[in-house]
Amino acid sequence: MSGVNLFSGNAFSVADSKGRFVLPLDMRKMVKAASGGDNRLCIDLLEKHRCAKGFGTSHKAEMEDEIVKNAEAARNRGDAYDADTARELAFSSLEELNFDDGGRFFPPADIKEFCGIDDAIMFLGVGRFIQMWKPEAYLEYPAAREVIKARVVKFLAEREAVGK
Repeated sequence: MSGVNLFSGNAFSVADSKGRFVLPLDMRKMVKAASGGDNRLCIDLLEKHRCAKGFGTSHKAEMEDEIVKNAEAARNRGDAYDADTARELAFSSLEELNFDDGGRFFPPADIKEFCGIDDAIMFLGVGRFIQMWKPEAYLEYPAAREVIKARVVKFLAEREAVGK
């Protein structure tokens, strides 16, 4: 696993007047490094959590390697494995986005809608990728960490105090 970017930490971003969000600096540096030095963010849905996930372009190769490995393991066991369907599930809704040097990017409208994201995103580093949540939705997540929930509550209270 050496050489793999592992994301950690959490941060919030509020949309600017153009609807762009800012990828947190430490996460942005890792995404850029994992995208061959390009300002490219891959983003997709994490359907089971109703949030988005993001990562650098090199992770796409890791996803393909995992499909090939699973196909080979299934073949060795004598089991059926549909690599084409696995690829459809892994890559068909994945989008590559540009972000500027300040980390600003536009999430795709369908992903924002699916996740309920409107004017704020909570970024959560979870190893091989970044989760992007509507902050209020994270509070309802059954596996949410209490310390992070407290940060969300504080963020939302501060926003409300200044009139959003």
